[in-house]
Amino acid sequence: MANSIFKYLVVDVIKTAGTKMMMLECRQHYPYIEGVRGEQDGIVITCLSEKMGFEKVDIKILDSLKPPFDFDGTPTPVEFEGLEGKLWQDWSNKGAIKLSLSAKSVKLAGNKRIKLGGDNE
Repeated sequence: MANSIFKYLVVDVIKTAGTKMMMLECRQHYPYIEGVRGEQDGIVITCLSEKMGFEKVDIKILDSLKPPFDFDGTPTPVEFEGLEGKLWQDWSNKGAIKLSLSAKSVKLAGNKRIKLGGDNE
């Protein structure tokens, strides 16, 4: 029962992670089917989430082979649309509970400042 309960939990991803984050890295995403790597089907963007205490989070965007803007590796404020997530249990890491995030798209955010400390509302 313990490992099947995750499919019943509902996570408010917007309240948990927010939609505006600081993009740190972008890499290609490849699906694995029966242990074999397939063709690139999207990208994974690593960001800092202000709402999560500046934790690093990976957000998968399928059907996009690169960001819709130039990214040179400099931390860049971005905003995600259609952000969704689910919890899963990583048995290779002592059963740690992890958050898997995906989005429909990403765009540059207008505000280039992030709030350090204080209330995250």
